[in-house]
Amino acid sequence: MQRLVFAADSVIDTLGLVNGRAGEVVCRVKLLNAQNPALTNAQTGAGGIRDYSNRAGQTAGTYGDVRARAEGRAAINECVPLNIFGKGNQSAEALKYVDASVNVRQRNEQQDAVGSLSGQFWDFWGAGPIGVAIGAEWRKEFTQGIGRSADTGDRQLFLNTGPDFAPASYESKEFFSEVSLPLFRDSMLGEYAELSGSYRYSDYSNVGNVDVYGVNLVYRPIRDISFKTSFNTSVRVPNLGELYSPYTQTFANNFTDPCATTSINSASNSEYRANRIANCTALAAAKNLTYDFAGATESRDDDYTPLYTSGIPGVSGGNPFLQPEESESFTFSTVFQPRFAPRLSVVLDYYEIEISNVIASVTPQTAANVCVNGPSLNAAACSTIFRQNTPVANPGNNIDRSEAFKVGSGGQFGGFIQGAINYAKRTARGVDFTANYAIDTRETFNWNLGTFTNSIQGSWLIEQKQFNNIADPGDFTEYASLLQTGGSFPRVRFANTLTWMPNDALALTWTTDFQTSQDIYQYRTQVSNIDDRPIEYLRTGNFVRNDFGVRYNVNDTVTVRAKVTNIFAEEPAPWLGNTLYSNFDPYGRRFNVSLNYRPW
Repeated sequence: MQRLVFAADSVIDTLGLVNGRAGEVVCRVKLLNAQNPALTNAQTGAGGIRDYSNRAGQTAGTYGDVRARAEGRAAINECVPLNIFGKGNQSAEALKYVDASVNVRQRNEQQDAVGSLSGQFWDFWGAGPIGVAIGAEWRKEFTQGIGRSADTGDRQLFLNTGPDFAPASYESKEFFSEVSLPLFRDSMLGEYAELSGSYRYSDYSNVGNVDVYGVNLVYRPIRDISFKTSFNTSVRVPNLGELYSPYTQTFANNFTDPCATTSINSASNSEYRANRIANCTALAAAKNLTYDFAGATESRDDDYTPLYTSGIPGVSGGNPFLQPEESESFTFSTVFQPRFAPRLSVVLDYYEIEISNVIASVTPQTAANVCVNGPSLNAAACSTIFRQNTPVANPGNNIDRSEAFKVGSGGQFGGFIQGAINYAKRTARGVDFTANYAIDTRETFNWNLGTFTNSIQGSWLIEQKQFNNIADPGDFTEYASLLQTGGSFPRVRFANTLTWMPNDALALTWTTDFQTSQDIYQYRTQVSNIDDRPIEYLRTGNFVRNDFGVRYNVNDTVTVRAKVTNIFAEEPAPWLGNTLYSNFDPYGRRFNVSLNYRPW
């Protein structure tokens, strides 16, 4: 942008001050520079040698002198007039001056050596042979990259810079073993039972030692029913990008200051209001400042009312202090295949999963909120955000971390460091279910109506919680049955498919996709403002989509298919607006026909 403005703003050099040749077309910025290197503020701020990048440290209307930076001086010295009118009227030199090619090149390498030995011991007590496997693995991960800044040279690219990714690597040495132990077979205790276990030990050069294990039990008392249960642990070590990626420029837009008096006293903040008042008061008091964060006085003059007219600059990069994610999972499954109904099978799977030290990237808005939402200040979150009078481009280097709450001309946020952190934990609990049944009318009823098959599969989500408040491990958000942009998790969702095959060539299929209603706003958040919206608008309502399909095998080589999706044209609740949610079908009724041809 800076160079484009300079190149397009061209004039006639009547005295030849720039190149020594009178009458040449030159960039006006070059002529101004040649006329008077010590230009006044009026000249630099009114379209002359003006810094158009609006970099951090300069507010709108106070752009400063572009010659203060090396990139600005280069933009003046290298300027070539650009004719912006008419295709093909631009010189190659002018295009080269205003264009920039920016590339990111990254290299990832993995070296891996693994060996294992497995076999079976003899059958000790008639239940079957004991199975054993052992092994070891060595792995090395390496990465490095050339960032955007390598191609920018002496140019100032707004929001397009980035340093090189310095070479980074780690090694892991691992040992693993598994054992399968049959307990009994065809005994008075049942038809079959087996106990198995696994263990893996890993030594990482960057995060230390981790280990995981699992225990599994299979029990079949009779042929018709089986039970399976397991308890397993798992671990995910942070990758090299999450740990070591360099700081790159970024911005936070549409920022809402959690300490603003209006934010603290909004209806949606009732849960954290008292905490924010106390924490924001403490931050201000540390700088000998006083504000009416609670909005207790009639006058608004003593309120804290920051104003953000543009995005807040910050940096985004890796966090070398990340710890591995760890999880525990428990499952219990039942498989039912009765002899009296050989075409019926039912599977129920109960699961519990808990992930701790979850690695996730935190937005500046989230970090700012977490800083003051808890019963006390959250040091980890507060250390990533900085307040000062004017924003800066690189808060990691330019901001004193002690300036936690410095208020001058507005006291806005001046910068932040954005990256991944270890959240508290995630939990999920529910039941998955599947049932299949088929009827051949010729065998069952002696009717010549073909075969009917029905399959239903789905889930009952009991809970799905996110514990995102590092300062308060008991604080969580329940996402089961809560509407989420991108896709929600209804309490119950299942798909039922009924297929009728009157003969081997023709098949008709009816599929029903059902999901229970989800909360748009939870009732407890509306108590303080019950008249905000009609009560029925707090939930999405149940959603059912029906699809109908036909398949016909013309012969051994040609198959024709036709399908009507969402045959009843069901739509999401109209009060959801134009936001798309992947678990709803927003497209209405639609049709498709396909032809498959297999020549051989």
